[in-house]
Amino acid sequence: MRIVGLCLLSLATLSFVAGAQPLYKWVDKNGKVHYSDQPPPKEIRKVEQPRLGASTIETSGLSYEAQEAAKNFPVMLYTTPECGQECASARNLLSRRGVPFNETRVMTTNDGEAFKKALGTDKLLFPALIVGKSKQIGFEDDSWQGMLDAAGYPRSVGASEAGSPAAGPAAGR
Repeated sequence: MRIVGLCLLSLATLSFVAGAQPLYKWVDKNGKVHYSDQPPPKEIRKVEQPRLGASTIETSGLSYEAQEAAKNFPVMLYTTPECGQECASARNLLSRRGVPFNETRVMTTNDGEAFKKALGTDKLLFPALIVGKSKQIGFEDDSWQGMLDAAGYPRSVGASEAGSPAAGPAAGR
């Protein structure tokens, strides 16, 4: 068992040292650009040692599953300024789960009419959630989780996603 640990430690050290090797860039007498981890020939006068940054790929911060779910099942949260703890709980659920969402605050009579039309209801109950074509009026944790699960939003949030829903909350009005 100690041998396996020693081998792993040696490999880790070797890979670290290999990654720290210098890089040389030079142009030969024919104008050809060379890159190497070996120093150039002595007759080369101009040698650069470019600094390479970390080898990373930039992403939107959302996992592939979350990106697909957001594309196919966009999330809209409807709230009011008077909604209080229920709306805060709804917002927190979406944020904790890393779900990108837009938030529309219903504040005027026209906003209320638009809400009724969007949700297919004659009641003004808040918060309300639309996930794709699924609708839920009133905050019920299990129901909302089920809607998000059905849409394919992942339950676990990656470190880059936590606490930062991509598009939301964006105040609708």
